[in-house]
Amino acid sequence: MAAPRQLALFQMQDYRQHKKYLDGVFKTKWELIRDLHSEGRTKVYQILSFGGGTQSSHLLEMHFRGEIHYDYIIFSDTGAEPEFIHEQIWWWQHRQRQVGNTTPFLVTHHNSMERGLEEMLMRYIYTDYQRFQMPVYCNSVNEDGEIKAGGMLPRQCTVDFKIVPVKQMARQMILKEHGLGPKQMIPNNVGIIMDIGFSYDEIRRINTFQSPQYDYIKLSYPLVEADESTEASIQFLEKNGFPTRRSRCYLCPFNCAAERDIGMDWEEIIESEPWSFIKACWFDARLREVQATGSKIMRSIPYLHYSRRPLSEVFVEEYTILIDAYKSTLSQWEEEWKQYIFAKWCEGKEGMNAGNHR
Repeated sequence: MAAPRQLALFQMQDYRQHKKYLDGVFKTKWELIRDLHSEGRTKVYQILSFGGGTQSSHLLEMHFRGEIHYDYIIFSDTGAEPEFIHEQIWWWQHRQRQVGNTTPFLVTHHNSMERGLEEMLMRYIYTDYQRFQMPVYCNSVNEDGEIKAGGMLPRQCTVDFKIVPVKQMARQMILKEHGLGPKQMIPNNVGIIMDIGFSYDEIRRINTFQSPQYDYIKLSYPLVEADESTEASIQFLEKNGFPTRRSRCYLCPFNCAAERDIGMDWEEIIESEPWSFIKACWFDARLREVQATGSKIMRSIPYLHYSRRPLSEVFVEEYTILIDAYKSTLSQWEEEWKQYIFAKWCEGKEGMNAGNHR
């Protein structure tokens, strides 16, 4: 009889009954404010980490309606969002002007890899850079040479290319507001709460309420506190005639086949942005070529598609048609990236990996 009770608890979607809340993995915003005040941080800034997708758009509209307060709205450009996500960002910036909201709406990026995930991948492919920051599906090879399905690498890209840059931008703006330089300390009476648009069905993604980088920054999940699901946010946006595209990168391994119906699929990328699909196929193939050289710490065989097959084979008809149309563009894009990576990351060093500089 335990299973029906557990199911009922899940259907209730009461975060107070969830193990992560009970174990103190996350706290409510009120609890975070109380904790900051107890530390003497009575000037609390509230930040929205805006991703351009459904849940953070839900929070943004709540802010426009005066239902939730933010001192800054910050979008971190990962360098790999589909164009339709950038269009949604522009749409919301236009809506902000329409409703007369004046909260600073800022755009930032990764501190050292300004061109984002594409730069990280190109750096990984063309140099001796070892830190792979994307979740990919993996196969492994045993001692007998037999290939077996493995797991999936952790999703580090959200933290590195979205959450951390937002924290850094918030910090810089607050320092500037207090007349301080970018390398100075945040005043002792200042605390920061950053809202992240995870919904209740994504509660598994919550790992902490405490920023590992800054002890005065706390992470809040207001949609989880409201027991709101992703679907509820989508329905809210649809009801009001707002954009409803899910935010993600064009090469995100969490893109699925349309029949899996999670709101993020490869078919949407192929139909909306065929050039992005061709780039995803290129990265998918090149990553396995690099792994085959044995020059990387990561030993698994990576795939962007959950079937652990080359993306160009999963969508062979579409790829065959599109690669002919984009072959010249692809060659030019690859050459431009080589020059950029060499100039930025290899100048004055040994240079590119010999096996990759072709």
